Amino acid sequence: MEKNGISASLSTENLTFRPGDTPASFEVTVNNDSDRFVNFQIEITAAGETRNPGYRWYGLQPEVAAAKPPGSSTIFQVLIFNTPIVGFVGTVNLMVKIFSPQLAQQCRLVLRLKIERDNRPTHLSLELPVREFQVYPRNSVDIPVRVRNLSQQPTNVVLRFTGVDPSWVTNSAERRLAVEPGGLAEVTFQCQPPSVVQAPSQNYPFVIEAVSNNGYPTSIQGNIEVLPVGFVEFSVTEKQLKIPNKSAWLPDWKTNTAAFELLFKNASNLNQQLDVQVQGRDERKCSFKKLPEIANLNLGETTKVILDVKTKRPWVGIGKTLLLEAKSELSDQRLGSTDPATQTLEVRVLPIIPLWLQLAAIAALAALIAWIIQPRGVMHTRSVNSVRFSGIGLSVVSGSDDCTLRLWSIGSDRLDPDDRVTYTGQPLACDKAQQPKGLMAITDDAVEVLRFMPLENNRVAVGLDNGVIELRDVPSGAKISQLQDFKDPKAKGDRVFDLAFTPNSLNLFSGYGSGKVRLWSRPTSNTDFLPEPQAIDVQSRLKLSGFQVRALTLSPDATTVVIAGNFKRFILWQWNQNQTNKQFPDLSVQNLEKFDERVGREDYIWALAFVPNSAEKILATSDSAGYITIWNLNRCQILKNPQVQLNELNCQPLDRWSASKTSVRSLAFSEDGNLLVSGGDDGRVVVWYLTPEHLLDKAKAAEGQTIYQTSKKINSIDLKTNQGTMIVSGSEDFQVKLHRIK
Repeated sequence: MEKNGISASLSTENLTFRPGDTPASFEVTVNNDSDRFVNFQIEITAAGETRNPGYRWYGLQPEVAAAKPPGSSTIFQVLIFNTPIVGFVGTVNLMVKIFSPQLAQQCRLVLRLKIERDNRPTHLSLELPVREFQVYPRNSVDIPVRVRNLSQQPTNVVLRFTGVDPSWVTNSAERRLAVEPGGLAEVTFQCQPPSVVQAPSQNYPFVIEAVSNNGYPTSIQGNIEVLPVGFVEFSVTEKQLKIPNKSAWLPDWKTNTAAFELLFKNASNLNQQLDVQVQGRDERKCSFKKLPEIANLNLGETTKVILDVKTKRPWVGIGKTLLLEAKSELSDQRLGSTDPATQTLEVRVLPIIPLWLQLAAIAALAALIAWIIQPRGVMHTRSVNSVRFSGIGLSVVSGSDDCTLRLWSIGSDRLDPDDRVTYTGQPLACDKAQQPKGLMAITDDAVEVLRFMPLENNRVAVGLDNGVIELRDVPSGAKISQLQDFKDPKAKGDRVFDLAFTPNSLNLFSGYGSGKVRLWSRPTSNTDFLPEPQAIDVQSRLKLSGFQVRALTLSPDATTVVIAGNFKRFILWQWNQNQTNKQFPDLSVQNLEKFDERVGREDYIWALAFVPNSAEKILATSDSAGYITIWNLNRCQILKNPQVQLNELNCQPLDRWSASKTSVRSLAFSEDGNLLVSGGDDGRVVVWYLTPEHLLDKAKAAEGQTIYQTSKKINSIDLKTNQGTMIVSGSEDFQVKLHRIK
């Protein structure tokens, strides 16, 4: 049997301690009865003691003894400076445990400690389990407080909640309670900020103070953050103004300014500063002055900003309408932008010389202007926005910001104005003289998009800036009909960004800058489209203010409509001709945040293209970050949510690569899907070679094959396989170009 290597003794077996008086002490003598060098340690416990890592009631000297040889002794001095049991009066047994790290042995001694009642004032301890709180106006938040009586006497405690408006505290900002010696009590204060106008979004520090009837006060601090909520409403007193405001019979060359009254109602709890920026199609034609330059939006108030629009008036002409867009910028965007974020403004600019004075000289003046601006060679006079091959690939139609459609015949390596059409007289379009050769039609506004009707390749649908869709004959250019949603008061001026026909030409999808998609239908191919379309407000369904439908396309089997725009989202509409739920069709949205961190209001999916005649539904998308992504829509999972009208789409791309450092605005597949052609802001037309699995063929041309380069943006491309592969491009340098791949 192994000999016990530890023996110990206490200097006393009974000890008296009164909290607040001189600390009590005793000694522990420990003998090394082993045959080796060892050191000793001591732990003291009391039955029912207060166990708290931050609470100490005794101390040791030394804390750990140095190792000593066999037969030596170590003396520990124990100092009791606090009660081991908060609030306890009486006798408690202290267990003194002596042990050595080197010996698997220990020794225990017992000391009786008599704790007498002290005469100190009550000592209170306050605790906030949570110090930071968040709450919306008119909502309530519970703030729990714990108060502990650390003395040996019962006490009455008053808790006061201070630092915020007392009206925020439900019932009362003061609580009274009795706490036993060593006891713990918990009280909850309920705080409810008032309306958004009375509770600005900020931090509100508060203090909870505890006062006893026989002790010292104590306090603890916390913070309430009132979260932002609400919106800023943006409206315009009058959206359409005229310069000069009143018609005059005589020339008026002094008036050149229109003043718009912009109103901003702050229905949020954020004090804001607001700046107004002006953009839009005709922004460069005007100068602007704001009063005030920076507006302060106080809570609950409506602030007025006067926007003076100054422009140079022409001496002659029939007048023109300038389209502007007032965009608000808030200093604190935690609640997003204003509602709406932009307002469309129209300025009707009349010439200095009234029309009746111009009649005698208008013919000579028009001839002079035509002679001055006559371009070299036949071309558009403004940016080309859309180009399309005819169905049999013998001609090309182009549409431009210059309010014209032009028809081109295809030569061996270039496009020539089609001899079948020559506009009679000296044509004016968008207040600018145009070359008559190859001029198929003059439209009512700038052309954004055009599409050939599938079964009738002698007709095109043309989407305009003013929200109208014109159906025109090819090659005569005669207007057959036009489509506009007259039931929607906001349809006027709602730009048509893209069009898509079903293969049977009985249905036409159109996408707009307002975020709406309209479906126009007709019973047979020999009849006109019905005047009332089915309309879907994608912006409202996405709950994204400012969402624009920039691109849409139809799958080869005509069952899936793909819709895309800003915020880098594309939406699938599973469509069929006999669909009965016309108000809320099933939509599924795919977000690109997990593929690209640059996702916001100004980040777009610009182009969509399906591989023709493919049952796999292979879709290509291009965006404002310069990426091209290939998707197989048959592999996408639709996560239906019966609680909302919009489902989540879970698609994994087949391939994704960087095609440019700037926006890629147009895409087109070859018939077999082996080629994908892109055009964008870097001025390049690039051919990408794909594998049979629709992946980028990096072995053939990882960086693509650039077949055309210009200094201006490429806005539109189209591809046709007809005696080789032909590509046509339209760009901001007014050019329509033909490219061939041998």
